[in-house]
Amino acid sequence: MPIMTENSFMKSLFFGEIREDLVFPFPKMKPDAVETVGMILDSFEKFSRDHVKSAEWDKKGEMPREMVSYLAEMGILGLMVPEELGGVGLPQGGYARIMQTVSATDGALAVTMAAHQSIGYKALLLFGSDTQKKKFLPRLATGELIACYCLTEPGSGSDAASIKTKAVLSEDGKHYILTGNKLWITNAGIASFMTVFAKVEVDEGGKKKEKVTCFVLELPAEGVSVGPPEDKLGIRASWTNAVFFDHVRVPVENVVGGIGQGFKVAMGVLNHGRLGLAAGCVGGAKRTLEAAASHANERVQFKKKLGEFGMIQEKIGRMAASLYVAESMVYMTSGLIDRKDVDYSIESAVVKIFASELLAEVVDENLQIWAGAGYMTEYPYERWYRDARINRIFEGTNEILRAYIALSGMQAPGQQLAGLAEAIKYPLKGMGLVTDFAIRKLKQNILGQTLTQSHPALKKVAGILEEYTVEFATQVEVLIRRHGRDIATKQLAQKRVADIAIDLYAVVCLLSRVSKAIEDKGAAECELELAIAESFMSRANRRIRGNFKAIDRNDDDAVKLIARKIFETGSYPFDAFQGF
Repeated sequence: MPIMTENSFMKSLFFGEIREDLVFPFPKMKPDAVETVGMILDSFEKFSRDHVKSAEWDKKGEMPREMVSYLAEMGILGLMVPEELGGVGLPQGGYARIMQTVSATDGALAVTMAAHQSIGYKALLLFGSDTQKKKFLPRLATGELIACYCLTEPGSGSDAASIKTKAVLSEDGKHYILTGNKLWITNAGIASFMTVFAKVEVDEGGKKKEKVTCFVLELPAEGVSVGPPEDKLGIRASWTNAVFFDHVRVPVENVVGGIGQGFKVAMGVLNHGRLGLAAGCVGGAKRTLEAAASHANERVQFKKKLGEFGMIQEKIGRMAASLYVAESMVYMTSGLIDRKDVDYSIESAVVKIFASELLAEVVDENLQIWAGAGYMTEYPYERWYRDARINRIFEGTNEILRAYIALSGMQAPGQQLAGLAEAIKYPLKGMGLVTDFAIRKLKQNILGQTLTQSHPALKKVAGILEEYTVEFATQVEVLIRRHGRDIATKQLAQKRVADIAIDLYAVVCLLSRVSKAIEDKGAAECELELAIAESFMSRANRRIRGNFKAIDRNDDDAVKLIARKIFETGSYPFDAFQGF
């Protein structure tokens, strides 16, 4: 029986349990959804050949406004809106597949599409009332309204709880008066619908507290103004602006999710948005890998094609294996979302980190393979390099998300250990808890974890995963006992825990997908998949072992001392030319 009361693969993993029921078999979309996605992709690909002018848009720093209208005509602005409300009604996996292709075509266009529906009106889709959905979603799905997501502020980026924008209830109780400003808001320059987060004063147990609340706002509205377009490193053709709210009247019926529930709403939206972003990264990485492989297969140096050299083969092989894994993670997590009964909060953060860092690697190595040509604006590769950079910042920086993965995963084990300590003080009352813990640890240490649904051809990979899952739970417990509540401040320890968790989830998704491929095609037809499994597991194995060792043996104190000294002087304090 599962240890966790929550239906969560990753949270169970922190207890040393592999929830096979959640990850086997590898998810597959229903035929009608596959057909719908195919039709939309056909339309988009025909449209993009004639209308998408990426180099021109990038140089100008803008795209024609009608591009958004074209997306609307193809149904791409309402992909997950239910059909009865004017949308396409696709599952998360279908949205991911379309996001892949749009991102492979143009990064700025993909960001515009995603900002509208992946986060822009997602709060309404996830938490809105029936009345709110009927009022706004049909117009959002058809592009009559274009959405943006107003969370980030000048002093509040990843720390969403620290926002300063405020909303005060009017004297007649019919409106909230919204005042504040938001920064770097994608689609703000074309938006006619805003999801806005502000703090509202609430009464909790007789005490006044300010709590984040989510509002939706239709434009134009008196008191709302939008700043000039931002001049950006990448995705230059997308609309990015500051937004200012000066005593804006928002009807009380436009509160989404309840007063004081805005943080929960924001996190729910971002959990979805991160997966869409990861799907976009997969699309961009596919396109880039194909460009690198094509060039390596044609370019001749020293009377050989580049692709005949071992170092180039290593780059292509490593990137292709990681791309297969990233794609597996995106569609596994999409399947978890589509089940509608699973907590996927950690998984979406894991996939966002893995896919965005994979894309960063692929665009960098592609530019390296193209060498001097890759550096020139005559080719698209430097633009792909610039466009990719934002993904490690968007929707929670990868550093913040690593802390989130570690602390969210460690929360339940920490609570159990705290409860166990209390139970030991009162052995008669706490006997059941102590006994359950002892039995679980005994089973874990003696029997370990056994995967029953991975294919026998993957026995070696599965065996390593089984071993590391038990060790992971043990090391999580060690860190909790060692640091207690102070674990919340131990970011380097958190990073190691998160990186192990990311690799373990990657391997699980890989096992599930390759097992399904072998079942469908037979092992003889899966030579490539089996090679990918072997290659990726070899690298993941080294990373995981290194992170386990570094829990106890590391240079953390030395690194932090160096950083403190640099902060104190504000500069690099050495000059070899002038002596020590």
